[in-house]
Amino acid sequence: MIAGFALLLLLALAALGRDGRGLPLYGVVCAFTGATVCGGLLALLTSVALISLNIVAWIGLRRFAPHTPERSSVLPVMGTIVLLLTLALSGASLGLTTALGAGIVLAGLCGAAFGPPLVQFVGLLMASDGLIVMACVMQSWALFATALAFWGVLAALGCVLLPRLAWRRVLEE
Repeated sequence: MIAGFALLLLLALAALGRDGRGLPLYGVVCAFTGATVCGGLLALLTSVALISLNIVAWIGLRRFAPHTPERSSVLPVMGTIVLLLTLALSGASLGLTTALGAGIVLAGLCGAAFGPPLVQFVGLLMASDGLIVMACVMQSWALFATALAFWGVLAALGCVLLPRLAWRRVLEE
């Protein structure tokens, strides 16, 4: 379980400031991590949802990202590390698993705070993956349904807004 969270945090930090090329691998590691902390039908549904949603997102985002953005990702990585340290120091009563799950969500939100729109969108997708992992940690069907609804909203916004962004039109010209 700890190895899964460690790998997940490393992938989250490595993906900050980049486009969605790592989403399928991130989804598989999220599914592995979620399945190690819970069992039964919830683990099966979260694993299937994480893997399939991230692969579909990667297929959809491939056409918007012909190359990796060249922007530096120092600020979101530093912000994530500071927030994780703060969470570790102040959230000692939460428990290790809950604190690590919350750290996954924070890493995605830090990725959504910096960078071009595509990178921010990928950060939001990573944060929603973290919410699905948190549903496994907390054994909460309501949080799982909420995270799936968040994924649905992001998918709808991505289908409508990403093709119309100004950076996409500039790259085509």
